[in-house]
Amino acid sequence: MLTVSDTAFAIAAVRAEEATRPPEERLFEDPYAATFLTAGAHAEAGTQRFLELPFFRDGIRIRTRFIDDVVRDSLAEGIDQLVLMGAGFDARALRMPEIAAHHARVYEIDLADQLDTKRRLLAAAGIALPEWIAYVPSDFIAPDFEQALARSLEAHGVRRDRGSVFVWEGVTTYIGVAAVDRSLRFMAEIGGPGSSVVFDFGAHFFGQDSVAAHAARAGFASCVDHGADDLWRQYLRGEPHPAAWVFRMAVARLSPGANALRAQLRSL
Repeated sequence: MLTVSDTAFAIAAVRAEEATRPPEERLFEDPYAATFLTAGAHAEAGTQRFLELPFFRDGIRIRTRFIDDVVRDSLAEGIDQLVLMGAGFDARALRMPEIAAHHARVYEIDLADQLDTKRRLLAAAGIALPEWIAYVPSDFIAPDFEQALARSLEAHGVRRDRGSVFVWEGVTTYIGVAAVDRSLRFMAEIGGPGSSVVFDFGAHFFGQDSVAAHAARAGFASCVDHGADDLWRQYLRGEPHPAAWVFRMAVARLSPGANALRAQLRSL
């Protein structure tokens, strides 16, 4: 049986394929994806099933590029803390030169086994982690993950008085609405002024409710979501896949004074 971590190999396969496309058609560069893909032989059958799903490849390509653009915009706005909530085989910290150029720190959060696997594969390929990347183990469905993760992040140098951009890629489907709400509240609480979170979700994930309503209840000041059909028109040629609208991306933001307001409310 495949685990959640095993699905990361299918994502690595799509990202590795990007390098085979003509330069003018590539949405991103990820020279590290092949390193992770080679370790996924045990999950090859499951990986192939994912790759055969309608819109899977293009959905991952669009998702990767959209998140890259959000991270770039955040860095340009002066954000210097990048928190990967469910890092998997995400190699943004290594492959995006803008992160190092802005002297940002990256905190990669995932299950301990997944982080160990990632560290081992990179080391075997002779790839050293820069000192500004920290691995922080956590389980988003553990009963007390918020308190434990907050302590771990602060111990690794996260500052609540500075803004962060949270990347929450490919996680919501696996943890359910209740855990998503908990995680959004956690990010709103630990995020400094001007923080944001970018994440993907299915069109029917929140039922009759909207993603904006869930983000607002968690403490975010705004939330904008985009269907992958619209993002397809932005990044790819031709008409979108008929199923593209089901796949959505959201960006929720805290107001610049969010932390100060919460501190005032707690003091009342």
